[in-house]
Amino acid sequence: MREPSLCEILSECDEAVVVRMLEFVPEDMDLPRAPRDGVILMTCREGLNETFHLGEVLVSESMVRWRGVEGYAVVVGDDPRRSLVAAAIDAMRQAQAAPSDLEALVADAAESLLHRRGEDARAAASTRVEFDLLPGA
Repeated sequence: MREPSLCEILSECDEAVVVRMLEFVPEDMDLPRAPRDGVILMTCREGLNETFHLGEVLVSESMVRWRGVEGYAVVVGDDPRRSLVAAAIDAMRQAQAAPSDLEALVADAAESLLHRRGEDARAAASTRVEFDLLPGA
């Protein structure tokens, strides 16, 4: 299973984790534009590895500027705080100034997300049905 991106982690982590991460957002961080909502076209891959467009998905987008670098993030859902935290972490990482306690929070949230996805995959696998062709069909 692939590692989730920062935006995936922030889209799906618990609210309490977001609140703790907000404490690490530097006060001197600039917002070139306010966080905003929008829609994007979500593309998915089905079981036979073909792609299709699932439809439009509501997202929140943020852009920040800090120490000469820009951070940007888009998270699924109507939650500008989550996109703001993700953009702030992006900027702090680019400036190589992300606090280790914040990185530990992100790592714990990523691990929790991978665990939940593993449980979902196991639950889905238990419903798998195999079909055989009858001889002569």
